[in-house]
Amino acid sequence: MPSVRKALIYFTKVPRAGFVKTRLQPELTPEQANRIHHGLILDTLRSSMSMKGITRIMGCDPTRRDPFFQRLAKRFRLVLMDQAGKDLGARMQNALAEARRRSFDAAIIIGTDCPTLPAEYIIEAFKLLKKHSLVLGPSLDGGYYLVGCTGDPPAIFEGIEWGTEHVLRQTLRRISRKKMDAVLLPFWYDIDSFEDLRFLSEHLIYLDRRKGRPVAPETSRNLRSLKRGIL
Repeated sequence: MPSVRKALIYFTKVPRAGFVKTRLQPELTPEQANRIHHGLILDTLRSSMSMKGITRIMGCDPTRRDPFFQRLAKRFRLVLMDQAGKDLGARMQNALAEARRRSFDAAIIIGTDCPTLPAEYIIEAFKLLKKHSLVLGPSLDGGYYLVGCTGDPPAIFEGIEWGTEHVLRQTLRRISRKKMDAVLLPFWYDIDSFEDLRFLSEHLIYLDRRKGRPVAPETSRNLRSLKRGIL
């Protein structure tokens, strides 16, 4: 029996002050927000390195030719592709379609702003795709932190109000209307706002003590470097 080809696609932007994590401002400077973003990328990649039998693909914004992405590809053994599309929905649709063209049987997209996301959730998502055609990881802010599918990508992303609390609800409505075979993972959270960052800071302290090791070392280091009282 042939093995299933699985792709894990990370969506992220090149670290550049003023270009990334702008919702963390004005509490943080553009440079501080950029360091947070950079740490989140590294911690997200590290947290999934133990998973076997998965091809890791970096969906790059604005271009895979940026030296930052080239270095990441060598360090973490990544395949690089450009994000292409007018909005997040189009970029995800195109990335999933590209994975299909590259003969992957199952493809999952995650962002790089969920450094505490248990690797078990991603593993479970691939397991669910053996029986279902679509899987979503709902986030607490009304969006989703993960989307995966088998076969051709589902036509559910057009016309969604991206960046709002309506994203998950609108997507689920599309899924219901089209009677798609979809399943949800447990809720989790990602880092968009300054309040999210505050929660992450406390959550990392709790997780580090519980596990006896740093869960997201780069992010923890960057949080500690912030001026006392910011968080």
